[in-house]
Amino acid sequence: MNQNTTESAVAVETLDDVPEHVLRGLPEDVRLFPSAVDKTRLGVWATKSILKGKKFGPFVGDKKKRSQVKSNVYMWEVYYPNLGWMCVDATDPEKGNWLRYINWARSGKEQNLFPLEINRTIYYKSLKILRHFLLRIFCRN
Repeated sequence: MNQNTTESAVAVETLDDVPEHVLRGLPEDVRLFPSAVDKTRLGVWATKSILKGKKFGPFVGDKKKRSQVKSNVYMWEVYYPNLGWMCVDATDPEKGNWLRYINWARSGKEQNLFPLEINRTIYYKSLKILRHFLLRIFCRN
């Protein structure tokens, strides 16, 4: 790789970028703050204890074919019997909800949420009691 290559500027999410409907939809026990996992993103932080087994959701976004999705950072694939695999894409903050700001864990050890598919809809479930943690989900590709 050429060491003289300059990296393209990466946009950094700020609270000013978060749509009002997302802020209004936040549960009382979480807030958005800068991520500890990805410095360019916001993350969802527990501000009060969240009990093991608490369910959050549904994950909201546009339904698209995989070929229409530009990035897998803000999406889930769901199988629809009559349509096949479709993506719920929340890349556009205006189309998603606060769950789009959940960060990916870097390892299974960091994971504190688990994705659940219920009736072709994605929910997250807490795996342990969370106290002032960045909420993270881990999936192997």
